[in-house]
Amino acid sequence: MKNLLIFFSLFVFSVSVFGQDMEMPGFKEIKIEGGSTFKKYENGKLDSIIVTMAAVNYGNALLFSKTKDAIHITNAADKNSLIKIELKDKKQIRTFLYKNEPIIIIESIDFDINHLPKNAMISTSISNNIVSSCTVYTNYNKLGSDNPDKTYKLFYRLDIRSDLNNLDAIFNNIGDFFSQEDSLLKIFYGNYAEKFAPQALASLQTDSSGKIKDGIILNFKSLKTNEKNEYSIYKNGKIIKSGTANLKDYQNIFIDYQEKLND
Repeated sequence: MKNLLIFFSLFVFSVSVFGQDMEMPGFKEIKIEGGSTFKKYENGKLDSIIVTMAAVNYGNALLFSKTKDAIHITNAADKNSLIKIELKDKKQIRTFLYKNEPIIIIESIDFDINHLPKNAMISTSISNNIVSSCTVYTNYNKLGSDNPDKTYKLFYRLDIRSDLNNLDAIFNNIGDFFSQEDSLLKIFYGNYAEKFAPQALASLQTDSSGKIKDGIILNFKSLKTNEKNEYSIYKNGKIIKSGTANLKDYQNIFIDYQEKLND
């Protein structure tokens, strides 16, 4: 019944004219740029979140719900997409599903260059002084010619602390994010969103033994953004270029590497 009421509320939002005052019994409203965030608590715990979006380019409403096993995120304007957040061995797994098919799976890992996952695409970044590493699986072919752009942006740009290892804490972190005045801008508004994106540290492909086959990595030992650290570029298991750079300059090196890779 709880889920039925939540989805009924979502339906009401999807057909209502935004800009009008609307009441949600049991929900607390927080006004944000371009919309409102509604939070509902049960027994002192955050139970449901609905984010309404008034700007035409954003869509209309986002729904966040939690079970004992997963957090589910849906977009009222995109009935085919689902974002799911789960835990495995206290590590976050974020999945983007389209028509029930997994399109992207991001699984958090502990990064150890001597013991990396085999045959894996690995990404490492830093956000809010927290370094995060994950394996990335993609299967974009399942989308065909469809382009669920808004849900895709939400999947990648929703800033969740990677060091959180229980669903209640993750859900609260999501609620805190959407309590920020500019939260919708950080998700959907192009150049503004890019300013708050995590900074890249590594993008690697490993072989069948878990060794680095291709990619680029900054050995960010000092954890100080202004200090220079060594970076390496790999091709076919060998380092073909290395140098030193601070975190800011390395971002340009990283982007240049990715662009040449895609040429």
